[in-house]
Formats: sequence, structure tokens, C-alpha cells
Amino acid sequence: MTADLRLVETKRVECLSCGARRIVVAGEAHHVDAGECQRCGYVGWASTDDLTQNARRQLRDRPVERRRLRVLFS
Repeated sequence: MTADLRLVETKRVECLSCGARRIVVAGEAHHVDAGECQRCGYVGWASTDDLTQNARRQLRDRPVERRRLRVLFS
């Protein structure tokens, strides 16, 4: 039996290394375990809605081992 994704809360996420996007099921407290990126193997993800073009550019310009994205809640 497959889940009907229209009845489950989903979230679009983006790999912080290569920019690949996928839709994942959002868990409790908005926790999303997207796992490893199928394109590049990286495990860092962010909600596509939360990333600005400026943040994407800063992430691409920084080596993977130095990437840290600070999330600010307003």
C-alpha cells in the first residue's frame, strides 16, 4: 500500500552542496530527514523556501568543509 502524498505534509528541500531538489515527507516539529543526496552524496539540506539566491551563492562559493548556514527565525 502506498501513501497518498496529498494527505501527508511534504516539504521541498534543496541539497546545500549541489542544489538538487526533492520532495520529502515532513515529520514532527518540522524535522525532515532527507538522507543522502542521490546526485552528490552530501547530507545537508534546507527548505527551498528558506534559501535566498544570496544564500545559495554564498554556499556555492564556500568549500563544503567550511559550509555552515545559520538559520534566523523572525
